[in-house]
Amino acid sequence: MSGWNPPPAPGGPPGYGYGAPGPGFAPPPPRRSSGAGLIIGLIIGIGLILTVLVVVVVVVIGATSKHEINTPYTAGGMTRDYTTESRISSQLSSQRSIIRRATGYKITEVKTAVYGSGSEKYLFVGGTGDFDADELYSQWRSAVNAEISSNVSTITIPISDAGGDGEAVCSTVRNRQSTLSTYTTAICAWSTDSSFGTIMPIPDGGSLSSSNSVSYSSVASTMRRMRDDIED
Repeated sequence: MSGWNPPPAPGGPPGYGYGAPGPGFAPPPPRRSSGAGLIIGLIIGIGLILTVLVVVVVVVIGATSKHEINTPYTAGGMTRDYTTESRISSQLSSQRSIIRRATGYKITEVKTAVYGSGSEKYLFVGGTGDFDADELYSQWRSAVNAEISSNVSTITIPISDAGGDGEAVCSTVRNRQSTLSTYTTAICAWSTDSSFGTIMPIPDGGSLSSSNSVSYSSVASTMRRMRDDIED
């Protein structure tokens, strides 16, 4: 009958029958599994590891950014001058008032000290608290202007190098002693989110009229040296 193939003869090749492949027909190779899933899994795993590492680094940096303020026996290459500290109550009061205003009255554990070498003397006032260092410039300028007298003028300048983390500013203070005499000095401050400090030159003998003028850049340099010993 046309179109009909007889069944295989006995003893023919095994599996060669109805619906079975004929001689010489190889079965298709097994399907290979795709590696895309494995690659995606690896990418996700690496991403999770990197995320955890970033969180750990942020936590560690945040934990180590908390500072403490101390007044050791030496700072910035100068020694503590207890004698001068005992006779500058007016300067201490003014500086405390400025620093409280500049921190929005958030400063705690305020510490003060005078450090000197020969006729060079500097007053430090600082403390700790919860601050916003980004607001230092505006708050400091406002605090200094609120404290000065009518014969004093100031200019506040941001300082790029704070001597550490945080921000820094200096206020140039010009005090007119008479129509022919003026004395220029500066007050510099730094702030982090947990510490605040100010540095101001103290005239030798307490008289402004007998003192040489001091530039803000000089006071800023001294502030950076002292901060390295005062702030932990």
